[in-house]
Amino acid sequence: MALTDPIIQFQKERASVPFQPPTLCTAETFPLLLAGVPALRKIPGLAALEDAGEAYFTSVPFCLSREDRQAARDHLEQVYGITDKDSMVAFCKEALLTNHEYLDFESFWDGRPSFSLEDLSPDARPVFQRLSDFARQFQPLVGRRGFLAWDISETLGHLRTACACELISMEEYREMSQYWVEQAAAFHSWEEYAVGLVCGAAYWAFRMGGDRGQQDAAAYLELNLRLVRQLLDSKQAWAGRMWYRIPQEKPFLLSAPELRMLLPGWEGPNGCLATDHITVLGKPVGWCYRERPDGQYPDSGWRFFSGEEDDAYVNDVSHVGVYDLNTICNYDPDIIPLLSAPFGTAYARGEDGKFHAEPFEAPEGP
Repeated sequence: MALTDPIIQFQKERASVPFQPPTLCTAETFPLLLAGVPALRKIPGLAALEDAGEAYFTSVPFCLSREDRQAARDHLEQVYGITDKDSMVAFCKEALLTNHEYLDFESFWDGRPSFSLEDLSPDARPVFQRLSDFARQFQPLVGRRGFLAWDISETLGHLRTACACELISMEEYREMSQYWVEQAAAFHSWEEYAVGLVCGAAYWAFRMGGDRGQQDAAAYLELNLRLVRQLLDSKQAWAGRMWYRIPQEKPFLLSAPELRMLLPGWEGPNGCLATDHITVLGKPVGWCYRERPDGQYPDSGWRFFSGEEDDAYVNDVSHVGVYDLNTICNYDPDIIPLLSAPFGTAYARGEDGKFHAEPFEAPEGP
């Protein structure tokens, strides 16, 4: 049986779950709910599920006494070496986070390596390849989101514990949580988040397991599947819970965590214009042109359209946005070979799916 089979079965099970009336998820409760898996672990000194009751997954836990608070602090120090805010950040970065590795692997899978393997030591190259080969089996399940859910869950779990024993203040907890809340914009549901979390957990166990990596990954995958099932079945936790989305001007198809660096060697201005057909509706670029910018802004001169917009749509500024070229390349990588074309050129996508140059007279200015 493939390691991913239980996850695929889990997805099928969740797809058949009857509709449940949604429960509100707020900006205050969202980071706590994201740490649902760590919250199920027993932490010395912290109030357990039976102590906190209905609000267990939606409120910062508490220590019942000064002795309990010290027990929680001792646990963080003895197990993780965490004694303050800085050591907690360092531990999470060095021992827990995995998505940056997934992004490196992905760059090689996609043929746009983020570095040369020659930069690695002879001993590190086979390790990189071994980890990359293991991670790749999860790509069809997690896509651009990679192992981000694992990073979010584990980091917020440690923030939750540190706040409970007053190692960090509530203000610091909110401030440090916000980054991970923003990263969670890459997901659209608790089920999607759960899949990414389980895949990331398996990869982390494989990476840490050495010679026993395969067995450890299978066991940890099974454990985390059981935990996310428990959360998805609990109305105190994820069952029927709405996925919180940070208010934004437009519902962009891609979130910031899903964007990749596709133009590492680009020199010169990188601003461009694109319509909502591309960034909101997800239509491919069908027509684009490059005009000479006026020089007041870091403007590349590129303008991108699906080709289906009418004049009224294009002339309505609410449907057009200013973006980084790299962002639009993430929506449609087919435009990358065109970007060095001179000012005053235009391209249309033909029936063959390829771009073809066409006559164009660039506007002289606004």
